Amino acid sequence: MLAFQLFRIKVYPSPQLHLMEKTKSPSEILKETIDTLPYAELRKGMIWHIGNVSPIDENGLYFRVGRTTKSKIEVYQDGNFVDEEFETAPYTHLILDISLEVCAIAGKSKLSPKTTGIANQFIRLLNESNYAHTKKVTFEIDEINDPEDFVSHLKRAYAISKFWVTFSKPNPFDVNEDFYKPMEKLLKASDGAKGKTELGGSNLKSDSLEDLARTAASTGNEAGAWLQPEQERPKVKKLLKGNPVGVSQEDVADEGQRKNLLQGVRDLYRKVRGRDGKQ
Repeated sequence: MLAFQLFRIKVYPSPQLHLMEKTKSPSEILKETIDTLPYAELRKGMIWHIGNVSPIDENGLYFRVGRTTKSKIEVYQDGNFVDEEFETAPYTHLILDISLEVCAIAGKSKLSPKTTGIANQFIRLLNESNYAHTKKVTFEIDEINDPEDFVSHLKRAYAISKFWVTFSKPNPFDVNEDFYKPMEKLLKASDGAKGKTELGGSNLKSDSLEDLARTAASTGNEAGAWLQPEQERPKVKKLLKGNPVGVSQEDVADEGQRKNLLQGVRDLYRKVRGRDGKQ
């Protein structure tokens, strides 16, 4: 059984790109980078690769990420004990919705104890690619957290006294229009990388905070709150992080299995975002 974890990829083209290059969307840039099959020595003796790129549908992509290393094995040959060198190439599977910039990565202990480790190497590989260097593009990746538990605490709370949320430079299209987009634009205008806003009051309205929490979850950002669960109980701190979104499937060997997994990834993302993934 393959266990996939969901991540949000962010694509940041350089503002100094040629006018014709600026017409390309982040999604197009992401696909073109993967299509170049980048490889890089991210650690001495370990070369990471992208391979087996195959379209699933108009916006869906399947590919593999892995690394090649040289190893030695002791063998007995023609009356002698000798060391024989061979190459190993452990890999894992990735499913990507290019338009949503949402990626599902299968865990593989031979590559990293945690799936986030594979995600970090994958995004380093994109950033080290010739395409990224030539086009002056940078990529980021963040795990998508399930907001349901956090949102349920907000809804059930007797009172919410503090709420905070982080945000990054503009990239994802489906963010909260009233707060997130203006804050992202401010961050971009200030040439910042990350931002954080905090709200305080005697009893903040949970309805207005839920969409901010879901936007944070779907874009790989963070949120938290100090709340009073019941009237006579003390305040507690609740955080959005620590609830990675995942999906399992037996295999992705054929087109039907890949389509099924891609649809599952899309459904999970829309559930995280809420309102069918729309504003």
